[in-house]
Amino acid sequence: MYDVALVHYGEIGTKGANRHIFENALVENIKWTLKDKTSDVLRISGRVLVRLKSDVCSEEIKQALGRVFGIAWFALAYESAQDMGAMIKDILRKLTEHNIKAKSFMIQTKRADKNFPYTSIEVNKIIGARILESTGMSVDLENPDVTVFIELANGKAYLYFEKVRGLGGLPVGVSGKVLSLLSGGLDSPVAAWLMMKRGCHVDFLHLHALRDTQEVRESKVFEIFRHLSSFCKDSKLFVAPFYKFLEKALKAPIKLELVLFRKFMLKLAEVLAKREGYLGMVTGDSIGQVASQTLRNIWSAQRGLDLPVYRPLLTYDKEEIIRLAKRIGTYELSLKKYKDCCSIIARHPETSSKPEIVQEIWDKLGLEEAVIGTVGLIELLE
Repeated sequence: MYDVALVHYGEIGTKGANRHIFENALVENIKWTLKDKTSDVLRISGRVLVRLKSDVCSEEIKQALGRVFGIAWFALAYESAQDMGAMIKDILRKLTEHNIKAKSFMIQTKRADKNFPYTSIEVNKIIGARILESTGMSVDLENPDVTVFIELANGKAYLYFEKVRGLGGLPVGVSGKVLSLLSGGLDSPVAAWLMMKRGCHVDFLHLHALRDTQEVRESKVFEIFRHLSSFCKDSKLFVAPFYKFLEKALKAPIKLELVLFRKFMLKLAEVLAKREGYLGMVTGDSIGQVASQTLRNIWSAQRGLDLPVYRPLLTYDKEEIIRLAKRIGTYELSLKKYKDCCSIIARHPETSSKPEIVQEIWDKLGLEEAVIGTVGLIELLE
C-alpha cells in the first residue's frame, strides 16, 4: 500500500502574496473529496502532502484526486528516510513488489530540502548505479521503460513510479459563488464544470415542466447535478416550475416565445442570485449553435439584468462540447430522455430579435409578474 499522495499544482504557484489562500483552499478540497481515506493533508515545500490510511484503495484515491480542481499532477508514493542506503533498499524492494520487469530505467530527483548533502544529479548517479548493478537494467535517459521518481522534502524521501495528470485550474471556492442554469442538455453541465475549473463555487437552478419536485429528483437532471456536485463541495440544486411563464405568454408572438422564455429564466435566476449572494449567473450559450443563441437573441434575453451572465462555452462548437461532456462524465446522462421546458416552446424562433421589441412585449404580457410568482415556488432539492 502507498504511504502518501504527493500533489503538485501549477497556476497556484504564480499567485504571489495570495498564494496561501489558494493552497489552503486546495487542502480543504482534497480533505473533502478524500473524506475518511486520509489521516492528514498538509502544505509542504510548494506541494501538498496527503497521508493515506493503510486500508485505502489506490484506484479510489486516483479517482478522487482526479476530481479536484487546482491539481496539475499527483503521484501515489512511498515514504523513505533521507538516507542513500535506505532509499536504494526501498526502491529495489518496491520494484520487486510492483513486479516491474523493465529493460531500461532512469532516475529523476527533485530536492526541495537543500540541506540534503547530495545534489539531485548526485542522487541520480549514485542510486542509478546501484539499480544498474542490482537489476541488470540499462540506463535510458530519453525513453526508459520505467522512471524512478524521488522527491526530497519535509525531511523525508518520497518514491514513486507514475505521475497522474490532474484537472488543473483553480481550487473551487476561491473565485466566489455563481448560479448556473441547468437544463437536461449537453451544454449547461459543461459550462458549470468550466466555471468550477476557474475556482467558482457553482449552485444550480433548474426550471421544469414536471408535476412536482419528486419527478425532478427521479429524472436525469438530478443525476447530472449529483455528478457535478462531486467536483464542488456543498453544491445546491434549486428547482422551480415554469407554468406561470406559460400562463402569461399565451398571447406572445410565436417567433419570440423562446427568447422571452430565456429572458424569464435569466430574470428568475437573477432574483435568486441577489437573494442568495451569487456574483452572477452561468449559461451554456454557444454563439449560433441554435437559433435562440444568436448574438441578437442573447442580447434581447439579458437586457435589463443587473448581474453579469457568464458564458464559458460562447466560442465552443458542438464537437468540442461533446468531447468535454464525455471527459467530465455527463455525456451519457444528458442523452437520457427528459421533458425539457424548451421542447414545449416554439421550435422555429426569431433569429434576429430586437431587444427593445422583446422588452416591450415582456412588459405588455406582464412577464415580470410571472417571475415574481415563480420566485415563491423555488425549492431547494436535497
